[in-house]
Amino acid sequence: MEQKTFFIRAEFCTGCGICQLACSLVKEKEANPARARIFIERVVMDGLMIPHICLNCRKPSCIEACRRGAITRDAQTGWVTIDKEKCNNCMLCVSACPFSAIVVTPEREVLLCDVCGGNPKCAEMCPTGAIQFAGRDKGVAGSTDKAAVNIFQT
Repeated sequence: MEQKTFFIRAEFCTGCGICQLACSLVKEKEANPARARIFIERVVMDGLMIPHICLNCRKPSCIEACRRGAITRDAQTGWVTIDKEKCNNCMLCVSACPFSAIVVTPEREVLLCDVCGGNPKCAEMCPTGAIQFAGRDKGVAGSTDKAAVNIFQT
């Protein structure tokens, strides 16, 4: 089975928030960006909008940081998940993630993208192609720019 991951092309992100709304609607059944498993960082000085989402690292530092064994990586798919039964919301994983991909809700609940079972709605609904989900080793089809390659293969 081919492993897939997210490719973020920040230069295409407009900050519209459709990805956050799609995520919260699918996962929480409400349009609430604060409960989405993705967030958009607005870099004011550069005018960039950067979507942050779990990139399913090859060697996830969040797994190493989790003292309860609540975060695991599926060997077949490569996807990283949090077992909510084991997680005590200590947030060690949040500081361990080098890509700020683990979300903390206003209620202090830790959330991590589960790629919607292989069909992530954030990528599907992104109107500009800033978020794409493709084969880990292939990159984004048709792209020649380095920004479309997942440089986060840690």
